[in-house]
Amino acid sequence: MSQAVAAPIRDMPGPRGLPVIGNLAQLSRLGPLGYFQQLWKPHGDTFAVKVGNRRLVAVIHPRDVEKVLVNGRDNYVKGRTYDGMRMLTGEGLLTLEGDAWKQRRRLQQPSFHRANIQTLVDAMAQVTQASLARLRARLPQGGTIEAHHEMMRLTLEVVGETLFGQSLGVDRADASGAAFGDALELVSERGNALVQLPLFVPTPGNQRFKRALRLLDAETHTIIEKARNLPPSTGKVTLLSMLLAARDEDTGQALENVDVRNEVITLFLAGHETTALLLTWGFTLLGKAPDVVARMREEIQRVVGDRVPTMDDCYNLTYVRQVVDEILRLRSPVWTVARDAVGEDDLGGFKVLKDDVVMPVSFLTHRHPEFWPNPDKFDPENFSPERSKGRPRGAYYPFSIGPRICIGKEFSLVEAVVVLVLLFQRAEFSLASQEEVGLVPMVTLRPAGPVHVNLKWKN
Repeated sequence: MSQAVAAPIRDMPGPRGLPVIGNLAQLSRLGPLGYFQQLWKPHGDTFAVKVGNRRLVAVIHPRDVEKVLVNGRDNYVKGRTYDGMRMLTGEGLLTLEGDAWKQRRRLQQPSFHRANIQTLVDAMAQVTQASLARLRARLPQGGTIEAHHEMMRLTLEVVGETLFGQSLGVDRADASGAAFGDALELVSERGNALVQLPLFVPTPGNQRFKRALRLLDAETHTIIEKARNLPPSTGKVTLLSMLLAARDEDTGQALENVDVRNEVITLFLAGHETTALLLTWGFTLLGKAPDVVARMREEIQRVVGDRVPTMDDCYNLTYVRQVVDEILRLRSPVWTVARDAVGEDDLGGFKVLKDDVVMPVSFLTHRHPEFWPNPDKFDPENFSPERSKGRPRGAYYPFSIGPRICIGKEFSLVEAVVVLVLLFQRAEFSLASQEEVGLVPMVTLRPAGPVHVNLKWKN
């Protein structure tokens, strides 16, 4: 009996590049996402582009996404590709690898269990109600807001109250949000550059980054010191208080000051950025889908009525959750993740080389026609039980998948539902312009310009 012969591993498809710089010119002109979109149909679900002596390997098919992020994770690590992010967050939960990452994850995981998130829902609601009250005081007859700015401010205040047990206030939230924006812009620019100048070189970008980092370090220091000086009698347990109280199982040592700083700034960034963008992009999609908005309003009125939403409500609002999932499908704040290949491998029958930067591109996976009918249409029914049945988990991963799935996934989803419920109870909204909002794919997927939303108070 003859045995089947394994298909040979082929060379990775992709565009030819110029000597030395590879495909850098096209990447710079179109941006990584725009270039990947252009190359997807001609080259298929796995292809490579060159930047200098390294290759960026785009991975789109769910089968290969799962191999990179779940089954073959030992070969795909957060290596030097994350050095730009380490300039901002240091070595924390986002950037650590191996045993150090496992230890830090175990330390923080309890804070994000469902039971603990349940205790935070009231704080999320209180911050949101205060934010809406300020908007109403500022615009008593209704008016126009810039949604991205307002959502960034709101989610930063939620992080302060829920994870740190402190009120940041509007001015501090605004300053921190602007600083994070500047820092992420430079991190993205460095990631796409052939030559990355060290921070001591006084380029305008480096100067802006250092100013942003000084502000964020000062804010982080203030938050930590305030938590350290909190009287024990308050009995307020937060993620920050748990970090400060944590002790190594073997040595009994507390976390070093730099480790606490790295975790706080990581939580500060990750805890607000994705939820703010989810809500911002939600306005752009819902503003053109009145039938979806009407169905959301009906479900909110039926399940919650006029009271403050609870944790149980967040799970019983099944259509609202489908809407949130569909926003994340089309406008996932984290449009790609990157891993460094430790050794050779094959993806989709093509050869991955050691030191390749392997990039599962969720923005494209979430539009793969094999798994999403009418993939560019905003349709929350994509997440109905009937349509979801049998869909591979690698087809949808706005918070990544596998062991390194975002620790704050449930926190973000619950917060988004709480904010939407309270907004729908108090106001009607419409887009000030029906023009499409452009995409800026930095570390996160940000709007290219302001997102102006008209608010009309209900009572």
